[in-house]
Amino acid sequence: MKKMLLALLAVSLLTFSPWTVQAQEKGKGKKGNTNPEQQMIDQFMKQLEKAELTEEQSTKIKELWTKVAKEVTKTRTEGGITAEMMKKRAEATKEAREAGKKQKEVQEAVDKAMALSDEQKKVMQETEAQLAKVRLEIGKLLKPEQIEKLSPQMKDNLKEKEGKKKKKQ
Repeated sequence: MKKMLLALLAVSLLTFSPWTVQAQEKGKGKKGNTNPEQQMIDQFMKQLEKAELTEEQSTKIKELWTKVAKEVTKTRTEGGITAEMMKKRAEATKEAREAGKKQKEVQEAVDKAMALSDEQKKVMQETEAQLAKVRLEIGKLLKPEQIEKLSPQMKDNLKEKEGKKKKKQ
């Protein structure tokens, strides 16, 4: 009887173990249970990997980006901007850039793909302005040699535009 119970226990452990491992691995996936704020943070930090951030820089950047990501996500959700719209935006941006289009043409492709109402366009402009402001703050935390290691687009995002500097002075 004891042997039968032990055998039954062994078989059940072997049978159910792979399922629990699979379930745990699914939970670890990026798209599984990750909230929109965390996706924004992860994506931004991935773009900064080449800069070889110090632990202190990484902590400060995550704090800044987390705060703005929460605000932006809340504002966009309240404005009726869905995850599906943001996915279309990302796809349109990627396609336009791969096609070698200029920034204005990229923006036109994004606008067409997202099909936003006037109110939603306003929300997107406001949230993009918030993100741009935080990117500039983050750019000030990095050394010039760290910025040089980044993609051209990220370099531009982290530096204040020349025209804006002149207007402020």
